[in-house]
Amino acid sequence: MTQSKTLKRAVRLGIWLWFGYWIAQIFVGDLGASPALTLNHRIGTIVFVLLSVNITLGVALSLLKPAPKWLRFWLSERRFWGVSTFLILTTHVFFYFLNEGFEPKAWTQMITKTYLMFASLAFLILFVLALTSNDFSVRKLGGKCWKHIQRSVYAVQILLFGHLLLIEKANVIKYAIWLFALLVAQGARWLVVFWARPKRP
Repeated sequence: MTQSKTLKRAVRLGIWLWFGYWIAQIFVGDLGASPALTLNHRIGTIVFVLLSVNITLGVALSLLKPAPKWLRFWLSERRFWGVSTFLILTTHVFFYFLNEGFEPKAWTQMITKTYLMFASLAFLILFVLALTSNDFSVRKLGGKCWKHIQRSVYAVQILLFGHLLLIEKANVIKYAIWLFALLVAQGARWLVVFWARPKRP
């Protein structure tokens, strides 16, 4: 039990050290001609990786029944990773505004540019998910309703893929492959869930 707690704490620390490393570059690193833009991209990558890992665990839970010990070990961490994802995302948004000089056009672009519309909607959904990622919300909403709300994280993943594919022109192949792999995994999950449903007589 002690080793399990130590490993989980180490992973939690690793997430925030990864984030802290890039923040520290403000003071000790070379972030190029546009530090706010560079940080925005690097922090966005952290958000995307954490979200992908969290969703992949959910897919694995659906495909592997009964859930193996290693999967059960990490499932309890999904809530922490999800809340951390949203908190790091808020800094991603902050550096976007910083890069735009906090001018009014920064707000206008969020409802006029497609890639920012995707990102804004993803942020709002993740805000709701983070707000309800606690035992109090589970009790108030009921387990079934709470699960339906939390599953909207899959929509967030698609929105963020759209956001990335529209701005990361140079890395479009990498993200397209990433998207394809996750869609295949989701397709397998949906098939398993469909066939597991009780058949009507």
